[in-house]
Amino acid sequence: MEGLERSSLYRQAAEASEVRWLTTRKGSKVPLVWLRREKVSPPREGASQPADAQQPLVLLHCHGNATDIGMMMGPYFELAKVLGVEVAGVEYSGYGVATGKPSSSNTYADVEAAYEFLLSQGIPSKRIVVYGQSVGSGPVTSLAASKQLGGVVLHSPLLSGIKVVDPNPDKFCRPSCVWSCFDFYPNDRRVKVIACPVFIMHGQRDDIIPFYHGFRLHKAIKKESRWPAYFPARAGHNDLVETDMRAYFGEISSFLHDVKKIASGQKVSPPVHEKPQQVQMVLKSPSPAKAPEEGEEGKQAFPDSQGDFIGSAQEPKAGPEDGRYEELRKGNIQVPGGLNGLETLAPGAKKARDLATTTT
Repeated sequence: MEGLERSSLYRQAAEASEVRWLTTRKGSKVPLVWLRREKVSPPREGASQPADAQQPLVLLHCHGNATDIGMMMGPYFELAKVLGVEVAGVEYSGYGVATGKPSSSNTYADVEAAYEFLLSQGIPSKRIVVYGQSVGSGPVTSLAASKQLGGVVLHSPLLSGIKVVDPNPDKFCRPSCVWSCFDFYPNDRRVKVIACPVFIMHGQRDDIIPFYHGFRLHKAIKKESRWPAYFPARAGHNDLVETDMRAYFGEISSFLHDVKKIASGQKVSPPVHEKPQQVQMVLKSPSPAKAPEEGEEGKQAFPDSQGDFIGSAQEPKAGPEDGRYEELRKGNIQVPGGLNGLETLAPGAKKARDLATTTT
């Protein structure tokens, strides 16, 4: 914690945020940290305000398993700064300083409480975009299947809890079949009823939640809600952002641009290209994992005792594998290119920022 307090990034993220305590319908008290746009990127003196200055998109973020919202302050700040949105990160019951016990049912109540809080603060539902990373895809998909939203982003999502530990989820008498009534986070069923735009990204070298989870979820979404996915060939579970920051921020910015247009009353349909270009390219190369056909998932290698979901026997690493979280603890992490102004961002992030600015 001392390392976080010494980090200039953490301090600026903390100064740009508000912390609210929410009581969920299951009785847990969970914190929500909200990074406001006017504090993350204060308007320059004399600069004109954008037309939607009073109604920014709010990214309601559900993090992965082996972290908490305190450790996510850096990534939250990056998302808000580069994409020009507000970020609200909700904690799970039993994580960090939240009360209660970790469970899938509690995470549903946690994200519902955050959603209702944002509505109570005057944020229209059409301007709330839920972002679920890894295990966070469970509560996000549950919320999106029952509430009105502007959009959904699923980052390295899972088909369901049991399907993560079962290497052959479609085989007869496998755990996914026999114990389906006890499954949790059934994202593969819930995505079929989501009505708002959905954007999925999943690294093809993911060895914790195999790539076919994201690929099959993408195919299960209704055509009118299925935005083109981002499937980077060289990315794994914990380095999807770092593998190509320019592509990561650019893809999200493009998706959010469409969400903004829909929120403003324009009619927008998913882009016409159905199969993501990344998968097309990978099929020509034998090294990365290719997109599987239905029923072929069991042929992919899956390491024993790994899983990134609540209740797993062994908790895997979560977050970037380049040491960002460890450096953040030491107070050494920086936003790419520094924090003295958007012009100092790394070339990839800067270009993504520029795209976000021109599409706001």
